[in-house]
Amino acid sequence: MSKSTEKTATKPKGIPTEQVATKTAYSFDFTITSDEQHEAAIEQMLAWEQAPDAAENKALALLADAVEAYETAQGHTPEPPTTLRGILEVEMFKRRIRQRALAELLEVSEPRLSELMKGKRELNMDFARRLYTRLKIPADVIFSIAS
Repeated sequence: MSKSTEKTATKPKGIPTEQVATKTAYSFDFTITSDEQHEAAIEQMLAWEQAPDAAENKALALLADAVEAYETAQGHTPEPPTTLRGILEVEMFKRRIRQRALAELLEVSEPRLSELMKGKRELNMDFARRLYTRLKIPADVIFSIAS
């Protein structure tokens, strides 16, 4: 992982030099080639995520992309979930919501959603339609878990 700093300024025609802003551009080269580097990158990501300016940290996003590329190359990507519970948990994670908010989004009671997720209640057409229209879960995925 290397970091280089370069100052760049281009002077458009007709604008005095003192009005041209100089910006600092950062160039990060994150390439992960071993498990040790992967572990170090994960630790660095966790540290950067705790910082108050994590949302603006471009290096964090680049490092996350490098980690994802390494994990994909090594075959570490998990299979997509095949159960209703797994699919809904992924959706809750993506949306950063809890089960109560998901129940509100789907306009079902929290106990009913819980029963569906635990497999105590069958998936009906009304709930399948809500998964499709509100969560944009593909119909073929819904039908595969319903059968």
